[in-house]
Amino acid sequence: MTPLPPGDAAAFVQRIRVMPGPRPSIHELSAIAEAVARATDLQAAFHTLITEVAGRLRTRAGIFQRIDRGWVLIAQTRGGLRVSVSDLHLALSNVSSDDRTAPVDLQPCGEGVWTALSLKDPDGPSMAMLLAVNWTILDDMLTPFAMLLSFALRRVRERDVRRSAERLLGDGYAMARRLSRLDSLEIVYQRIVEQVSRTVEADRVALALYRPEEDRLAIAATHGYPASVVKDVRIEPGSWVIGHVYASGRPVTVPDIRQIPGMSLERVQYRTFSFAAVPMFAGTETVGVLSATDKRDGSTFDSEDTVALRTFSAFASLGLMAARSDTEVRRLAYAATVDSLTGLFNRPYLDARLHQEVERARRGASSLTVLMADIDDFKTINDTYGHQVGDAVLQEVGGILRSAVRIFDVCSRYGGDEFAILMPSSDQSSAAACAERIRQRVSEYHTGAEGRSPLPGLTMSIGVAVIETGDAPADLIRRADRRLYLAKAEGKNRVRANDVAPD
Repeated sequence: MTPLPPGDAAAFVQRIRVMPGPRPSIHELSAIAEAVARATDLQAAFHTLITEVAGRLRTRAGIFQRIDRGWVLIAQTRGGLRVSVSDLHLALSNVSSDDRTAPVDLQPCGEGVWTALSLKDPDGPSMAMLLAVNWTILDDMLTPFAMLLSFALRRVRERDVRRSAERLLGDGYAMARRLSRLDSLEIVYQRIVEQVSRTVEADRVALALYRPEEDRLAIAATHGYPASVVKDVRIEPGSWVIGHVYASGRPVTVPDIRQIPGMSLERVQYRTFSFAAVPMFAGTETVGVLSATDKRDGSTFDSEDTVALRTFSAFASLGLMAARSDTEVRRLAYAATVDSLTGLFNRPYLDARLHQEVERARRGASSLTVLMADIDDFKTINDTYGHQVGDAVLQEVGGILRSAVRIFDVCSRYGGDEFAILMPSSDQSSAAACAERIRQRVSEYHTGAEGRSPLPGLTMSIGVAVIETGDAPADLIRRADRRLYLAKAEGKNRVRANDVAPD
């Protein structure tokens, strides 16, 4: 018990008021602990404890939890404690969580004294309950009562942990599946830090990913502060906290950086001195680090937060790898449809789209036009200037084709120096006008604009075919190809849109 203030013992004794009402029995106190143990969660347990204490002991009471900046009130009797915050802090400043101290103590508070019960749990936060006036006459019952309450709250906390773990596993699995369906890796990164923020109730979260080409970690996403602040930051493996977690593959949880020798305390942008960081794995490979700081309630990161972070990082890694795999699959699938030299679609993709567009035109009774285009005398260009110039010609012509058609038209390299364009919902006049635009731009290109390497003079011949009743895809291509060769036979550098022979 706290010793009486020296020189003022008489005044202190006068402030002490003994318990009001009849003396409760040990059975009544045990019933309170049993009711607390049956609570569904910690918040319900605190509410039950305060309600039962107020009803059975007929006194004011408050439950407090220690955080890194002092104590925080988490429950109180109806009507409040009716004492100042400074008096409460003074009373709580002498409450110790040391196992060697008595669980029941008297603390001066304002104009009177309060009885302090330490609720000790080795695996949980330090807690205390303050009871108005002097209850030490029940010391023989309050000491076991404090121990019973500690056990009851620990039981509820363990149930909460199990439920949280089950919920975390379910949420993590669902999150991994959601992440794997996202198209953009940047969105995946952002969803990860947002989910971590909700999971561990942290205001600031960062995701750092390893970049093999730089042999550094870079901040891929942030929550709680602008990513622009750290977008250029690069962290060497083994340096600073994130680099250490990445290199060691082990989580780091720091309750208070002020306890670390040599650690800078300049934390203008942070509210607390506690942080946690965990590695992210893909199989046996470490791919990044998740870090969090500034818990919303001002408390420190503990072992439960570390478990939650590690569990979540495992699911986040799965989602991230799945999203990366899907992105790579889509990239490869797209690459398989594109001609590597011109950037236009290739022949297999054109064939597949042509079948689709023919079927769509039949069902919707709509129009479909095909342009077949060929660079005039391309073999001569290759023989005269070499294949590198020939490749440059194909690339430039591919760019002209893309710039001359509508966004939903399909430009493809059909083979060699021959190109094909699918134009859905286009009639012969509009398609012929587009073909003439292409022919003119190609013929004007040979002058070589500023910034371009001069190329030999180019011309292009183009055949135009519009779908007719009963046409198969091959019929449409064959007719466009025949008109292309008619344009060639007429002297090249022209557009042919019908089968009428020249005079």
